[in-house]
Formats: sequence, structure tokens, C-alpha cells
Amino acid sequence: MAIPRTSTVDPSLLSCFYEGISKPRRLAHGLRRLGEMLDCERVSLRIWDRRGYWASVVEALHVEDRWELRIDDGVQPEPLLRTLIRHVESGQWTRQEQPQLRAPKSGAQEPGECPPREIIFSTRLPLFQAEAVLSLHRQGGDWPDPQAQLAIATDACRALLPALDPIARLQQLSLQVNQQTAMLNGIRMPMLLLDASLRPLAANASARARFCLTARVPAGKIAAALPGVSVSQFAQLIERACAKPAAGGVIEFSASAAKGATYLLVLPRHVLAPGGGHVPAALVVVQGEDDIPLHAHELLQNIYHLTPAEARLALLLLEGQSPGQAASALHLSVSTIRSQLSSILKKTGAQRQSDLLRRLSPLTFLNPAAPLR
Repeated sequence: MAIPRTSTVDPSLLSCFYEGISKPRRLAHGLRRLGEMLDCERVSLRIWDRRGYWASVVEALHVEDRWELRIDDGVQPEPLLRTLIRHVESGQWTRQEQPQLRAPKSGAQEPGECPPREIIFSTRLPLFQAEAVLSLHRQGGDWPDPQAQLAIATDACRALLPALDPIARLQQLSLQVNQQTAMLNGIRMPMLLLDASLRPLAANASARARFCLTARVPAGKIAAALPGVSVSQFAQLIERACAKPAAGGVIEFSASAAKGATYLLVLPRHVLAPGGGHVPAALVVVQGEDDIPLHAHELLQNIYHLTPAEARLALLLLEGQSPGQAASALHLSVSTIRSQLSSILKKTGAQRQSDLLRRLSPLTFLNPAAPLR
């Protein structure tokens, strides 16, 4: 059934939807309001990541004489959701009919009467790296005038879509922050991720203890600072890591007179942007005498997700070997080496081999610890 087109949206509905960007319960109130307008017993909104990392369910359910609001951001995408997306189209209302599970509002079923049916109208709302399905549940049969009711629901969808897109983007960013933090926490030395303005995006426990994460830059944003390191010199390294072409850098400093040299390594990275795509960022690593040694081979696998073979190749290239020399050292064909190099470039964001070496040059200050097998 094609979605009808009208242009009337209840202002109170708009208010609930847009406030729902930061307050999920207001979004649920909007669904309740929509259910009241359309004389539905249940209005459900399912949002999930296309890659299967997260899902969210918001529902308004009419039970007896009151409405129950349900919000669950912790659910995992289920096969049911994937099946649903295949049967529901964007820009169309899909009608389904199934046995009614609860007694209708009018009372109990009479003997010999046909079991009541539940009518479900669903439509799909494509979002940023996510999908959403809005479902309207009505018990006891169709509306007297389905076209008129679906016209109201269509206007509600158009009002809901601009509010849902930021919600999906925030979910994606939250997922990325959690993943980055988990990745950094897996390494027991100070590591944090900064954007071009020195604003921390993620940090592990060691970095939070070592860095000052409450310093303010002139723009008023929270920035990172490390005692013993010049702020201007630190900012220059971050700027280089976030520039095009990006380059890594190293600062040698002394945390105290009693301790030896400590190295601050800056490596270029990319993170998901709120508006889609990726933006440059800088990964900061601190390696000192008191820190648990971090091997370059380990960092390449954990930070850039290189395979062990790719990490070994990257370290040989950093030592100055050519792809042909690396092939001989690793007892592999040149074509295999070039295939691995192509994968390394893609994972690190480098355009060519010279760009890769410029980005990963700080790793020469770490122990390779990469057995050549």
C-alpha cells in the first residue's frame, strides 16, 4: 500500500519527537500520542545497526485503561529484525494480519465468534548506517477509513525521520567510543585518542592517570596536556597527525630528574564523524622506563587491526627494506607481499608506501618483538 501524502503534523507530536533526540522517554511519549491519534493499541519503533552491533526498541502499549512506555537500548539485533526489514519497504505501508493475543477493549469473545485479529501496518525508515521500522498495531480489524489514518501516520513518519537520524548517529558514535576505549584498555600503557583540537575522544585508565584531561584551550573545549611536555610542541604533533598528508611524531622528555627518557608517540588515526564518513584523529602513546613495554608488533595488531603477517611486513618496511627484500626475508612471493601491503595501506589510511612510513615512523622507538616466521 503506497504511503499517502498530506502535510498536517500535530505540533505536540513534533515536540516529542525532537526532544526525543536527547530524551528517549519523550520519544516514547510521541509514540503514545501517535497511538491515541490513530486509535492503535500499540506503536513500536525498532532501530538497529546494519552491521548488527546494536539495536534499540521504543514502544507505547495500551494496557487496559493506561499506556505503558518501554525503552530498551541494550537489545541485540535478532533474526526477526532482519526478516522484518526484508518484508517492509521504505515509502510503503505493509499490512499484516495475525491472531490477537489479548482480549479486545470491548470485552470477552462470544462463543462461536471468530477469533479477533490484530492488524499491523509497518513502514521502513532508512537512517545513517542503520534501519528503523515503525509499526502500528490495531486490534479488532482495520480502521473505518485506512487511507485517512495512514495519511496521518505518513506525516508523523516525515516528522520522525529528522529526529531519528541524529539518534542513530549518536548510537554509532557511542558504539565507537566504547570500542575505542575497550581497545585502549586492552593495552596496559598510557594511550589516548585526540581530535585535531586536542580534545580527548577516548583514553585508557593509565592515560587518565598520567595526562591532565581538564585543561582548557582558548575555544573553551576540554583538551589534553602532559606534565613535562610543551603544550605548543604537543599541539604541533597532533596537528601533523591530523593533517593531509598525515605524519607521526615523537617527543622525548623527562618526567622527573630521577627517571630516564620518556617517549611520547603520536600516530595518525581516523574515527567516525557525526555527519558520516571519517575524520582524522591522533593516537598518543607514552613509553617510559616505568611503563610496561609495548612492542610495535602488538600495537600494529591492536590499533590498526593488522594480521600478524601484515604487522611483520610493516616493521620490515619501517626498517628500510623494499617489498622484494621483505619477500626474501619472509620466504614469500613478491605478489603475496604486495597483496599484504595493499591491505596494510587500507587499514592504516595511507595512500602509498611512503605515506605509510611517514605515518608509522614513531614505531621505530619501540621494541619490534616481531618474530620472522
